[in-house]
Amino acid sequence: MIICGCGYTGLKIAAVYQKRADTLRILQNGLSLLETEIRYASTPLPQALQRVGEKLNRESRVIFTRAADIMQLREGCAVSEAWDAGIKTLSEAVWISAEETSILALFGKGLGNSAKEDQLKNIALAKEQLHMAEKSAAAAREKNKRMWQYMGFCFGTVIVLLLV
Repeated sequence: MIICGCGYTGLKIAAVYQKRADTLRILQNGLSLLETEIRYASTPLPQALQRVGEKLNRESRVIFTRAADIMQLREGCAVSEAWDAGIKTLSEAVWISAEETSILALFGKGLGNSAKEDQLKNIALAKEQLHMAEKSAAAAREKNKRMWQYMGFCFGTVIVLLLV
């Protein structure tokens, strides 16, 4: 039981590295969908964020749907405030680094505050920054995933040997 418990813990920690890289990739896809909503459909921002959120997985959608909900419920709420609330909800659901949080926060500061073309440039910049962060997360995943998987089982084995 000790070996299985420690091994399971190692596998769960390794899964965090996998989920982080996946989340960053999905957020890039979400920004691409938002870009499409703004460029071609000219959808109002709260509805565009809601539509994008509906198309993403459960963990990644929270940033879009939370921001949309706040904007729809509170008249006169700043877009950046709603986006920051979405970031907070996302960081509670999935582990993301301070760098990735700052990328999303900086994107939120320009969201809804300028012309359509500037919005599209802001989205392109955020996507590129998230792409670089995804590469970094993938490198960390490759480096740490296997280590945590093996370390969990090895640590459990060491505990069992010490107890014997």
